[in-house]
Amino acid sequence: MTRARFILSALLAAMTMLGAAFHPAFAEDQRSAGGMLAWPREEMVRALGIFVPERMKRLDVPGASVAIVSDGAIIYSATFGKADRGSDAPVTPATLFEAGEIGETVAAYAALGLVQDKLLFLDAPLSRDLAKPWLRNADDNRLVTLRQVLTHTSGLPDNAAHPGRSTRFAPGTRFSHSAVGFLYLQHVMEAVSGERIGELMSKRVFEPLGMESSGFVIRAADRANLARGYVPLSFPVLLFYVPFGASALLVLALVWGVVRFGLQRRIEPGDLLWPLTAGLVFAVSVVWYGLGLAHGAFVIATSVAYALAVGFLGGVIYYIFQLVGVISSRDGVISRGREASEGAALGYSLALAFAISLLFFEWMLGVPRFSRLGLDSAPNVARSFRTNAGDMAHFMIGFLDGKGVGEALRARMLAERVEVEPPYGWGLGIGIRTDASGETLWARGSRMGFESLMVMDPARRAGVIVLTNSREGSALAQDVARNVFGLNGSWTLP
Repeated sequence: MTRARFILSALLAAMTMLGAAFHPAFAEDQRSAGGMLAWPREEMVRALGIFVPERMKRLDVPGASVAIVSDGAIIYSATFGKADRGSDAPVTPATLFEAGEIGETVAAYAALGLVQDKLLFLDAPLSRDLAKPWLRNADDNRLVTLRQVLTHTSGLPDNAAHPGRSTRFAPGTRFSHSAVGFLYLQHVMEAVSGERIGELMSKRVFEPLGMESSGFVIRAADRANLARGYVPLSFPVLLFYVPFGASALLVLALVWGVVRFGLQRRIEPGDLLWPLTAGLVFAVSVVWYGLGLAHGAFVIATSVAYALAVGFLGGVIYYIFQLVGVISSRDGVISRGREASEGAALGYSLALAFAISLLFFEWMLGVPRFSRLGLDSAPNVARSFRTNAGDMAHFMIGFLDGKGVGEALRARMLAERVEVEPPYGWGLGIGIRTDASGETLWARGSRMGFESLMVMDPARRAGVIVLTNSREGSALAQDVARNVFGLNGSWTLP
């Protein structure tokens, strides 16, 4: 009995210490101690093995892959959860995640390799070696440089789904993230190298750094390893119905004004066709323009299915109202009394159905893997990067050592920066956060159903990569990075 009590007390003490380790105050205490990087490796592995699954459960993140490097070596690599809840497939070291904008940092590294070989120049117009200008405006072609694209000061827009080829402000005057700038860079890199972007990246980054599975073009052999992204039901529904509701209400106000003061009558059911049509057209346009065909179709289909489900549930509730006698005729004028009673009951039924649907707003939906279907599969350095944690660990090691570009040019990536907003700056293709503990480098990736974060500390030659297949995974990634480095704050643009 005494021995059992001793074991129980030891377990409780260990759990208490572990819980304290991830308390917000702990990160503050660990600032001077260097975070989990300063822990004995066994303790770090054990702590992350408990903390990550617990946070995934709380945030409802299906799967994650984490790798940590220190002093130029991989010291931790682990996978958690499911790559696809539908098939119950687990996340494995080979599982590929959509890493979004992290691909821009990887492409920037390749571009600096072209700078080293004098195929590109930081302050020369990117259009100098193009047979045909890519940008619409002659001044833009003359002014936009590689430096401006890498520091997101080119003035080009950020919509990679429907890229506009004209600047929105004078190049070089301020910071504004631009996915289109990197599409422009992709076009120029292909032109000056004479290679497609997939071949170029393989030769200059993936193969030299040991990134065996990463790419902007998914290979047939790797399609089975693609994770499925997940978003809460609220995400596509709000994305569609917020612009729908705003435009419908605006048109409804106009229709009411015309009917009330112009035609001098009350609004009739047929008058509602105008705001409903306007709302539908506007919402479809916004979603399609912002997300493109594939993801736009997913959002629209989900929103329509949601509306049908609410309508069906409202119909069931209305039928129940009829059965229990909630709907009944009034004394007096039966037709008027019955019409009012049924109309109110129908309204209550739909309102109740909508209220019930809110209980399912956090239900996670699987996003179709369009690249498996041959859709959304064109190489795009701003949004089609797919990788795993092991490959990104090799990238961080190569980056910290300046492999492929040289230490001098890698140092310029950090030194030649633009200010964003304290404590953030942006170097030549990578974010920089400066605080009392020094500088950390970072890149964050976001695709529908995926959130990723890479953070590096050049002073310690250390880094962490967290890949998740959930829109809710950003909080998990930030938590892991904070505890690994022993830092507060976050790595995200203000």
